[in-house]
Amino acid sequence: MNTALSATLIGEAGQADAEKRARGCTRPVRLVGSTDLVDRGTGEARPIYSSSSELDGTTYVRCGNRRAAVCPSCSREYKGDAWHVLMCGLAGGKGIPASVADHPCTFATLTAPSFGAVHGLRNKGPCRARRDRPICRHGRPAWCNRRHTDDDRLLGQPLCVDCYDYLAHVVWQWHAPELWRRFTIALQRSLAAKCGLSVKSFRKRCKISYSKVVEFQARGAVHMHALIRLDGPQGPDGPASDLPLSTGDLEEAIHAVSGRVVVDSKPLADGTVYELRWGVQVDCRSVRETARRGGSHSSSVVHPEQVASYLAKYLTKATEDFGLTRQVTSAQAVPVGVSRHAVALIQTAERLAGEGDGYARLLAHLGNLGYRGHPITKSRAYSVTFGQIRRSRRFFRRKPAALAADSDIRRVLDVDDDLPDGFVVMSSWVFVGQGYLDLDSAAAAVRSAAWTRSR
Repeated sequence: MNTALSATLIGEAGQADAEKRARGCTRPVRLVGSTDLVDRGTGEARPIYSSSSELDGTTYVRCGNRRAAVCPSCSREYKGDAWHVLMCGLAGGKGIPASVADHPCTFATLTAPSFGAVHGLRNKGPCRARRDRPICRHGRPAWCNRRHTDDDRLLGQPLCVDCYDYLAHVVWQWHAPELWRRFTIALQRSLAAKCGLSVKSFRKRCKISYSKVVEFQARGAVHMHALIRLDGPQGPDGPASDLPLSTGDLEEAIHAVSGRVVVDSKPLADGTVYELRWGVQVDCRSVRETARRGGSHSSSVVHPEQVASYLAKYLTKATEDFGLTRQVTSAQAVPVGVSRHAVALIQTAERLAGEGDGYARLLAHLGNLGYRGHPITKSRAYSVTFGQIRRSRRFFRRKPAALAADSDIRRVLDVDDDLPDGFVVMSSWVFVGQGYLDLDSAAAAVRSAAWTRSR
């Protein structure tokens, strides 16, 4: 056989085998190593699995990236896991009792304040219609009569880049996680006061559980969607709180508290301290199983499945709409087509990072426009965790018949039940790269692994 043809066939075989093991992941992590069963008494090691047994001598692990623009396969899996995390906290399942649906629960949205006028959708009307057509102090129009569409590149862009307060935007974005933390503390205090209790006494009778998802608005500022639920002291596993608190009381407290919470920013180099607050737009919608699925976006009541699907969808995105699919600097952002507004935010974050220890870590979050939090967070008692879902998936792949559909996945352990007494599993793995090998490299890896096995 022709040598070149043989190399091509070997390379294609190696690539096909790698793709099969990565189960559709586009950027799998390549590892080399082994897992052994070790006798605690003698130290004798018995091999369980080694990457050397694979065709190309490498183990491929799915990247697990949640961004659809980076890896559609892993993103879809992440979206499904997120849906279960959210849904189990609304209607039960995977060990969470269905009675959790009877606990007061609302779908709240907290927004960022205004940092300047931007182009936007106005219920299919003109963007910013003005009869007098005013001009800003920089000589630019402070109006816009266009009717923007969903795919209009102007959406979220400032009417005047010099009027827009980029510094305040980045400072607020950097402190947004702290603003949320202060909000949850204030909400608990407000509900305790409504019941005439101290916070300590309130905690003994009521627990506030939540799951929060971050969504980037067109202007590059985050707003936070939160499912906030009132439980009894045992969380979702026990009855609802015996306190006289309804969903309406919870929503009233959210509206009141969101307007009062204030966070002082870390000082800038010139000593300036920003007083940071939530935006004036705060929305609350009661979550009820009796609500109509696929109801109107303006409805004050929503179905659990509708909310879970909406939030899970946004978790697979982040800053892709601005042209950002990875961590970049401002110099790298322009050539890859990042919007001018996003570039300006990145440049502001870079300047701010040099203003002291309080903002130095901004450089690690340029790809998220200065937001340093995780896209989804939850209180400990809200629902099952991502780790529990992934652990049960691994267990199911090994022993499908041992995991019933209604199993409490919080009690599933990712260990081998057949592990002999006196033995322990030891693993040693080394990262060697990410992504698939090209044809020539794949052929070389297959040959090298075959040669090693034959020795």
